[in-house]
Amino acid sequence: MAVDEARLVGILRIGHDTSMRGEGISLRDALMRSGYDQFRKEFRPSDLVPLLRASPDYMKQWIMYCEDKRTRGGFWVREDSFEVGSLDSPDATVRYDSLEVAIAEFVVRELDYWSQVSRRTRRLN
Repeated sequence: MAVDEARLVGILRIGHDTSMRGEGISLRDALMRSGYDQFRKEFRPSDLVPLLRASPDYMKQWIMYCEDKRTRGGFWVREDSFEVGSLDSPDATVRYDSLEVAIAEFVVRELDYWSQVSRRTRRLN
């Protein structure tokens, strides 16, 4: 079964939509609007790679998202070394073969992390 490309684009837009350059909406709202939790089981990071290659602006938006982070949780990506790491475990980094693959992994890890935080917060309220 083919992955819904429009939904993948919606996920890639989260990096921009949550920035002040975009809509400036909260990450929680962006995750809810994209249906990330419901859609997550249907795709892998590798499904994002062709879209990143076709539209390099998405890569720039996620790099800016990473550079603008003001939190101690989640993940980071390095444009120059294709590495992805966790802010919770600074010594645990993974290096990928290309920037597109690194950003795809970063996007999914970052959104999975914050989706889980959001679910925990909703359960507590």
